[in-house]
Amino acid sequence: MSFSQRLPFEALEPERIRELLSPLSLDRLFRLTVLDTTDSSNSALQRLPLEQQHAHVILAESQTHGKGRRQRSWYSPPGCNVYLSLGWRFADSELPLSTLPLVAAICTCRALARTGLQGHGIKWPNDILVNGAKLAGILVELQTNAGGPAHAVIGVGVNVSMPKSSAAGQQADAAIDHKWTDLASHLPRDSGGVSRNSVAAVLLEELLAGLLEYEAAGFSAFSSEWMALDLLADQAIRVQHQETSSAGIARGISEDGGLLLEVINADGRVEKRIIRAGEVSVHHG
Repeated sequence: MSFSQRLPFEALEPERIRELLSPLSLDRLFRLTVLDTTDSSNSALQRLPLEQQHAHVILAESQTHGKGRRQRSWYSPPGCNVYLSLGWRFADSELPLSTLPLVAAICTCRALARTGLQGHGIKWPNDILVNGAKLAGILVELQTNAGGPAHAVIGVGVNVSMPKSSAAGQQADAAIDHKWTDLASHLPRDSGGVSRNSVAAVLLEELLAGLLEYEAAGFSAFSSEWMALDLLADQAIRVQHQETSSAGIARGISEDGGLLLEVINADGRVEKRIIRAGEVSVHHG
């Protein structure tokens, strides 16, 4: 699978993506749809009947209301990046799906490594960073029924080729409130660019394989890989909640995917707390 693409613009093509997928991945895939523009690929998939969502992937050239975590928007200009959503039905409603966003982040890291990227990792729960700048993010939305199957929509956004000097890059600087980067900036300069179709194909392959692995073995199959990719491990961090904040040392994750925060209480006792939600920043100095 080639990640070099010398054309200034490469449209996402369903047939080209299918050609790049392994036979096993094609067998696992129900449908592949590419939209020119949509509000968000997650929303487009969620509007379909549930029976049409499983193993259905929707890609969008651009999004008018791309969704990120914590109700944030995801800047989604056309022709630069990959915006992908995959639907999945979990027959086993007892599976602890709170760890699914972490699994999706690991699968995304696997895919990025296959493009030749090095030095990337995960900032809990599912932001992919390179040198402190955000390269990709994941948004998992669940619909569960007591005693019945669970349905997930896994959205992945990857900045593929959005140079800082380009119009899209300058607009991104104005629209995004954190450091960001793109894949092309971290691959060899003589590669001539990055094929978005190839990135979409390898990302889809890793997600499809990872979901089956997750169904078979749960998060235990991914725990050692998480530890290797965890950018917060043993770092002094601050977690911003809605009205308050907590500070301490990140000590990995709990069995259900929560962030373990080691804090020193006023009486000097060391306590580990499980953080379920919040905005995490590394404390420097």
